[in-house]
Amino acid sequence: MLSLEAATPIENQIDRIDILYGLGIRQMGIAYSETNTLGGGLKETRDGGLTVFGRRAVERMNRLGIAIDISHSGDRTCLDTIEHSAAPVLITHAGARSVWPTSRMKPDEVLVECARRGGVIGIEAAPHTTISTAHPHHNIESVMDHFTYCVELVGIEHVTFGPDTLYGDHVALHRELAKVPGFSDPPLVAPFEPVPYVAGLENPTENFFNIVGWLVKHGYSDAEIQAVIGGNVLRVLEQIWR
Repeated sequence: MLSLEAATPIENQIDRIDILYGLGIRQMGIAYSETNTLGGGLKETRDGGLTVFGRRAVERMNRLGIAIDISHSGDRTCLDTIEHSAAPVLITHAGARSVWPTSRMKPDEVLVECARRGGVIGIEAAPHTTISTAHPHHNIESVMDHFTYCVELVGIEHVTFGPDTLYGDHVALHRELAKVPGFSDPPLVAPFEPVPYVAGLENPTENFFNIVGWLVKHGYSDAEIQAVIGGNVLRVLEQIWR
């Protein structure tokens, strides 16, 4: 599925959403960390929320059947987007700020509202994102701390996995991207131990074998496992896509 992490390329032209749809885009984020014409990014110290233009963009994406992602948007913009969208909104790759205090994670209010309006929350696993106070050395257990917290908060039917991992040296990529304006990570507000990779979730091949193994080991039923490794997402996309 073709997707964009931010709608920044449309600038202030609504019709570009139609062009992107024609090119095959079926999911698009509002903002990638930095504010754009639609709304605020999570890296900003102040988030003004979804703009008038952003509301028009959300309406157009709803009409076309493009899934809306708020993973990198600011808190106010997330809540505004969830409220304004006629379709469920996705948090494709993030985690719970109550588990790890950084703006890259979502506060309970955003997680709850996303679920209340029918959306799903994908648990991130890229290095140095979904750390937890219980497991500050980022590994599969850290990631699962976010998973279990979200399941308890909003229900298993609204949680999935969005590992956001790749092949090769992911940490080195982050270091290089940090040198490019617009790509630097938001500051963490808690100290953490750097890792070369997230043990147990090193790459796309390893991810779901190990996630399923963890879920089996911890007593989740077949139906619950099927839901969180794809079923929940398919259910929501059937509501969004035309």
